[in-house]
Amino acid sequence: MSLAMVSEKAEKDIMHRPPTIRNKSHLLNLKLLFHAYIIIGNIECFTAFFCFFWWYYANDIPLSMILFKYNHFEQQFSLEKQQKLTTINQTGQCIYYVALCIMQCFNLLTTRARYASFFTHNPFWSRHSRNLWLILGMIASALTCVLVTEVPFIQQQFKTTRVPILYVLPAFGFGLFMFIIDELRKLYIRRNPDCWLEHMAW
Repeated sequence: MSLAMVSEKAEKDIMHRPPTIRNKSHLLNLKLLFHAYIIIGNIECFTAFFCFFWWYYANDIPLSMILFKYNHFEQQFSLEKQQKLTTINQTGQCIYYVALCIMQCFNLLTTRARYASFFTHNPFWSRHSRNLWLILGMIASALTCVLVTEVPFIQQQFKTTRVPILYVLPAFGFGLFMFIIDELRKLYIRRNPDCWLEHMAW
């Protein structure tokens, strides 16, 4: 999906912004790191772990039986339950992976532009901002998820399992939340130019 960003069109107001200073402006800066790791990264990490621990909870393993147990974790369960822990963990890891891929799709749609709304700078039907490579990138990501979790040969090689759809559904809700929050941020910046949010924008 990241390769699809190479074909991304510039925002409409790109020529109205002050030029960058070669000696001071960098592609990777503190603003971008803060946005990627502190804001988006934490939302995605929380979502994936939420789905992961929800799966454990559904298998009668609450969070209180996991945290700070270290080597005593398996000793809390019967022998029958201990034999199932490996499968439960493998499924949980696959749920985490699929949830993260879903969040990355929302992240792709959200962070395409710093100030322009998705609805005016969308990759689907707007002529000046159309980027069908994004769609292909998301399809490729979805197919990779299916390949890793559904194909028996891959399951045997990588110890993956089929993902119960129910436990990755929260990722769509959290992804939509992230999308709405960023749309509100962009709206506030457009209505209040030179505000503190604009200076924080990556």
